Amino acid sequence: MFIKDIDFQVSFSDFSEKHYKKRFQKKYTKEWAITEKAIIESLKRVYRLKDTDRLDCIKFCEPYGLFKFDFAVAGTQKSPKKSGNRIILFLDNEKENIDVLLIYHKDDLEKRRSETEAWKYLIKNNFPTIWKNIFNSHDNP
Repeated sequence: MFIKDIDFQVSFSDFSEKHYKKRFQKKYTKEWAITEKAIIESLKRVYRLKDTDRLDCIKFCEPYGLFKFDFAVAGTQKSPKKSGNRIILFLDNEKENIDVLLIYHKDDLEKRRSETEAWKYLIKNNFPTIWKNIFNSHDNP
C-alpha cells in the first residue's frame, strides 16, 4: 500500500451529506463544526495516519484505496475507536483527492446486516464506479 506524502483534497460525497452528515450536524450543533474541520485536516494528511489504529485499509489497488477512518466528535470525551463514528473514504493517488463516501455512527446502519455488510452494500449501490475500481466482480457485500 502506497499513500502519497502530500496534502490531499478532501470532499464529502453528496450521499454522505444527505444521509448521515446531517444527523451529526443536528445532534452535535456546535461541536460538529470543530469536528468536521478536524476530520478534513486529518484526512488531508492521511499519510500520517496510515500506521495508526484510526485508519484501516479495506482494500488497496494502486492508485486507489478504500479505507475506514474512526473519529470522535469534539467534546464527547470518547476515543475515536470507542465512539462508533466511522468514515468510509476513497483515496485516489493519481488525482490526489479523498472522497468521503460515508460518514456514520455504527448504530445508523441497518441492523439486519453486519456493519461491514451494510457499508459494502451502500458503496456498491451508490458508488458503482468506485466499487468496480476497488473490488472485482467476485466480491459480494
